[in-house]
Amino acid sequence: MFRKITSLIASAVIFLGLTGCSMVKRDIIEKEYQIEVPQRMLFLGDSIPAGYGLDGYTDSDNYNCASYPNILKEKYTAELAEICPHEMQNFAVSGATSDDLLDLLDSGKLDSALADTDAVVVSIGGNDMLHIMFGIFESLGMSNENRAPDIENIDILSVIGQLMTMDSDIDDALTGFETNIKEISAKLNEKTSGEIYVQTLYNPLEVFTDFQMLVEFSDEKIDKYNEIVKDNAINYKVIDVAPEFEGKCGELTRINQFDIHPNEEGHKLIADIVDKSFRETGFSCTVQEYGEPKLTLLAIVLIAVGLLAVLIISVFVIPCLFKKFADDGNKKGD
Repeated sequence: MFRKITSLIASAVIFLGLTGCSMVKRDIIEKEYQIEVPQRMLFLGDSIPAGYGLDGYTDSDNYNCASYPNILKEKYTAELAEICPHEMQNFAVSGATSDDLLDLLDSGKLDSALADTDAVVVSIGGNDMLHIMFGIFESLGMSNENRAPDIENIDILSVIGQLMTMDSDIDDALTGFETNIKEISAKLNEKTSGEIYVQTLYNPLEVFTDFQMLVEFSDEKIDKYNEIVKDNAINYKVIDVAPEFEGKCGELTRINQFDIHPNEEGHKLIADIVDKSFRETGFSCTVQEYGEPKLTLLAIVLIAVGLLAVLIISVFVIPCLFKKFADDGNKKGD
């Protein structure tokens, strides 16, 4: 008798447990976190963010060298690991001018990527004018093997004339760059809700102190370039790389090999500068998480039915069984 009662109660308890465990649900909810760096970032522009000259760089692959975009990707992937996945896209193209970047933006090829990013970093315009300046080196008898100007064989009048022509050409290039940077920033603001950053440019020619005229000339033109970047920073933020490289280009670039690009140490420094700009801005990310577990309506109904069954067994069935057991005992006694 007691075995039957125990079996009934145990069956009810097991029923309650099974229905409760099998009918629990956890809603997926969105939760926003405040973070210091962008969850998704995108780089545009020329050979500097592309990582030209670094080990592992190729014209078709920006992702396997120690460029500052890749340095930041590795850093942020680790930093955000407990919160959200990190993503970096690098569409920089070595040799690109501001005209080229405008054409790329107009092509629509980047629309999807731009629509889904938190930060866009642009380095562009150096190729608009620096290649013009490099034309002077041949006239000065300078090369990778001979960094000092060949003073004895220089036609000074020819060099001065070339600088005057160069002056006009670079001013025209800077005028075109100012028009383009306005259009670039406007188009970026149409295509992304992410923060937009434009980098300033260092003067890699500062190391040629043997020809001070060239240093002063390049300082003037690159200062004008940087003024254009800063004066037009209406809908973008400026990442001011130039002052951090001043007086250090011999250490931070490959200019001693007639290569204006940052070396490994230069990229590390740019990564620090960009990182500081990001953290001054601040970002947020929204992730999907499971909420607290809760019972479904069906589970609640079944549990209620189970409890009712236990109650019925306790109030009616068990007393009846005990009464019947007692009556059977009395009959045997008679």
